[in-house]
Amino acid sequence: MNQSSHNIILKSSLLAISFSILLVMIFVTSEAMASNGKNNSPIIIINSNSDWVDFNWDGLSDYYMKAHYTGKANKLYKIDLKLIDQCVDGSTHDEAVLKIGFTNQAFYYYDRFWISDGIEAWTPWFHSNKGTDQNNKIDLVVLPHGKNPIPFPASGEDVIVKNQNENNGSFSHKNSIKQLDGQSGWEGTIHFNAPSGEYFFWTIHPAQGTSGCDLIAAVGIPIIIKD
Repeated sequence: MNQSSHNIILKSSLLAISFSILLVMIFVTSEAMASNGKNNSPIIIINSNSDWVDFNWDGLSDYYMKAHYTGKANKLYKIDLKLIDQCVDGSTHDEAVLKIGFTNQAFYYYDRFWISDGIEAWTPWFHSNKGTDQNNKIDLVVLPHGKNPIPFPASGEDVIVKNQNENNGSFSHKNSIKQLDGQSGWEGTIHFNAPSGEYFFWTIHPAQGTSGCDLIAAVGIPIIIKD
């Protein structure tokens, strides 16, 4: 099986990242208000030709996500993820929290359903049998049909973890990350296998603040896996 016959595609449709996020923010903020009352936390779907986002419009990248096809058996796809401390509520493994999940590729929240069957996700740390549940995989967020991850869901497994006797864990904290314009933050790679289809891949955040990345409950990118 080669890359041309089995590949991963990130769709691009809007002209500029700032324009696309503004449009989606308007839609999903009203959606989140209906779902979460006063403590609304916007859901963002990145659908542009850029792989980074500036959440507080200060000219610095706060969130970077890029998907790849690896062509390796049992490790077909990977997503490189880099995000500032504010997105995950902390700069240590004990403080920071981040979960992931997959849905179908529906724009309206009430048409989305959360998918876990047939999908396996992990980081090299999880795959090395260091996780406490010993299944070598990241447990995905699973919610009822049409449910947004607001408030922060109980299902799913934190992906920013380490054991007490380790210096590094599943994600690494860096004082300066190039893709985040020199800001401090977290970086890691999530590998996954999934059946062919159209998905949103979601990173899910605590979203306990009132501005910037700390306001965002989840970020999704559209992914198409073709046979």
